[in-house]
Amino acid sequence: MVDASKFTAEVFRVAAERPGASPRLTRAAGCVRDGKFSWEDVATGTCEHPLAQALFAPKAQEKLWPQLAEIAAELESVPEAAPAPAAPPRRARKAPAADDDFSEHTYLEDLAEPNSHPAWPQRRDRGR
Repeated sequence: MVDASKFTAEVFRVAAERPGASPRLTRAAGCVRDGKFSWEDVATGTCEHPLAQALFAPKAQEKLWPQLAEIAAELESVPEAAPAPAAPPRRARKAPAADDDFSEHTYLEDLAEPNSHPAWPQRRDRGR
């Protein structure tokens, strides 16, 4: 019997990216890409989506779980890489303008310009 407690989100992600992945797994990966659920939800068993639950069905236990167990063993045997260096701090952006500050807006200048789009109707009394 395969121990499913070692099936982390990383195991599901790696298994779905491999060529020849199970159709159940590729359909679930499509849902993850669409944002319907995450691999973390699948790994913890909190996802109610039918495609996520299909990964724990008896047929999946027979065919899919042995592959997942191999991937989990591979990931455990690979030594952890050194942690990635921290990203440099982000530069502060210009503070957003206050809602009541209209000093950078002009409202009448655009009325003085002619319509630039040829399909817009032209008014003859413009500017009077």
